[in-house]
Amino acid sequence: MLLFPLYFAWMPLADEGLVSGGSGAQGEWLVSFSENEVLFDESTVLEDGDTHITEFVVRAEDVGEMEIGFVELIVQCNDNDDPGPGFTDSVEGVSDLMDVDGYSSGDIQDQSADGSCTGGNGGFTIRWDVTENYTGESFSITSSQKTIFETWDDGGAGIGIWSATLTAEINSAPVVGQIVDTDEDFEITWRMVTFEVIIEEALE
Repeated sequence: MLLFPLYFAWMPLADEGLVSGGSGAQGEWLVSFSENEVLFDESTVLEDGDTHITEFVVRAEDVGEMEIGFVELIVQCNDNDDPGPGFTDSVEGVSDLMDVDGYSSGDIQDQSADGSCTGGNGGFTIRWDVTENYTGESFSITSSQKTIFETWDDGGAGIGIWSATLTAEINSAPVVGQIVDTDEDFEITWRMVTFEVIIEEALE
């Protein structure tokens, strides 16, 4: 099988005239994605019942001509200074996406999650698929180029202020004569993956 690249998603559709049948014609295509990752990190220390609002601002210029595949909120913690079960710290997160494009239409919805701070990999992850079913995996398909581009299109969603409120639950062991653990460190990461669609024609 011989593969040769045709064009990227941002190239003028006029170039499609070089392909027999144009963008609406059916064909055998190999579809892949060129990705870019944007990260925002912060940390906070919370006592029992404390809250922390974390925000991730996505501007149109941050995305450019690419599409937003997904956005993740990753909260990590490691309660390694308590004596055992029953005294493990935990954290809960609730999003507030009113200022994100796509929220009012229901394409992007608020989520919540929680997790304990145990095992060296404690906390939680929330993921929003801005482009539905996006995985970044390549595939082959019989379709038109137009349909492929329409399928992998974020519809302008995802621009705005992604916000979430974290609430800590600290379970301290009553140890006489020793320092009592009254807080927990939390590492917060917002991760956005954007992509361009790459279409290649497969010729036998």
